[in-house]
Amino acid sequence: MNIVLLMKDPLEAQGLKWLLTSQWTDVQVEIADVHNPTTDAYLYIIDMTLLDADFEVPPHAVWLGISSERTFQTVYKALSLKAEDVLFRPFQPDRLIRHIQQIRFRWRNELAQRNRPVQQRTDVITYEHLLIGETEVQTPVLLSLIAPSHIEEVDHLVRELEMHDFPTTYDIFPFSDFVLVIHRLIDLNTLQEAYTIFYSQWKLQSDAILTIYLHTDESRTTYRSLYKRMRRLHERIFYDGYDVLSLEQEELHWREMDPFLSPLEQRKWVEMLEKRQMIAIREWMEQDFLTVEAPFPDPEMVRVRLTSILAQVRRYMTAHSVKSQTVEQAYRTVFETVIREPVMYQIIQSFLAFIADLLQTSEGVMRREGSLVDKVQERMQANYWDATWSLAACAEELNIHKSTLSRKYASEAGKSFSNSLLEIRISEAKRLLRETDLAIADVSQSTGFTHATYFSKRFKEETGRTPYQFRVG
Repeated sequence: MNIVLLMKDPLEAQGLKWLLTSQWTDVQVEIADVHNPTTDAYLYIIDMTLLDADFEVPPHAVWLGISSERTFQTVYKALSLKAEDVLFRPFQPDRLIRHIQQIRFRWRNELAQRNRPVQQRTDVITYEHLLIGETEVQTPVLLSLIAPSHIEEVDHLVRELEMHDFPTTYDIFPFSDFVLVIHRLIDLNTLQEAYTIFYSQWKLQSDAILTIYLHTDESRTTYRSLYKRMRRLHERIFYDGYDVLSLEQEELHWREMDPFLSPLEQRKWVEMLEKRQMIAIREWMEQDFLTVEAPFPDPEMVRVRLTSILAQVRRYMTAHSVKSQTVEQAYRTVFETVIREPVMYQIIQSFLAFIADLLQTSEGVMRREGSLVDKVQERMQANYWDATWSLAACAEELNIHKSTLSRKYASEAGKSFSNSLLEIRISEAKRLLRETDLAIADVSQSTGFTHATYFSKRFKEETGRTPYQFRVG
């Protein structure tokens, strides 16, 4: 694809040329003389101060404007001359690259269309093909299963997929918790690149994280069989979590496992609970559930195993007469989490938080001989993961007015309640960043922050580094 740069500043033009030619091998960039510009180009990038006086945009040209004047008149002028967009200095290089990538895909599609005879599609796919039919796949295809971390974003996801300039014909099938896209497979690398760009653009406009599984098929299998394969891949989010973009060529199979605790394991759980061995419990859960490797066990069997552990916890609650409404509600909540939460790591974190809280509650909300600071900090350790837990909740649990609690705690501890809670959350975030490969958004959620952006801001304020900088070094 040929690109012509028409810029007043030669240094800016050289910088843009280097940026664009370093990205793609099929892009040629020419810095044109504004008084005698080359017109044989697919795309023009134009300093808008040159328009009218020095240069007129060729009819039907594809062009991007660059300007230092952030005014309505500038935007109106660009739109009236059918510009793709206007970038105002200083602009992020990534934004220009995304625009060029979209235009490049369009150019490649037009080139491909010119080189092949025009014909009506005869391979339109329907839900019937996927769910109940036995229609064979006639041409090689690439399927993508895209699952957002928030299912309410499915409609938004469909709209973005419909507008994205993918390099081949495709059909979109929304389901309740994911979207399936089926492409004609022409060039795998090009489609992978298109999905990388799609995901990078998605991250700029949504807080929902995506998991994208790509799968190619060149056999004469049925669309229904392919749908079943992709549906099973969707179940693997249980292990992978979100923020994944991967090509999965092998069909997924679960390994066998006994979901119930053995008698020896049951005794071990009784011992750990009775001796209040929270560290041992955490290690047991992490070893049993968070270190599994492929081939993975069926997620439903893992959920059964977790409910088997919950049965031991229920026996402990009965033996120690822990029957408060708060604990019962917490037990029901963790049971629902085990059954419904799509990501295993989140289940384990909720499970461990519940057990830590239970072990403290079973010996009294607080040890009577403990100081107020000790009591409050124990509650913080038990509840830091809960973004809704606050000074008011702590005061209610200790049967103290929240103003009194705030004043006394600050006086005895030498710092405020909120600062102490923030320190605990940041400390746990550091541990997760050092010891796990969790996405930043998952670390944020696991340590009681409602939004990853706010988490990153507070983390940098406390440590001097962003979460990413802390993790890499």
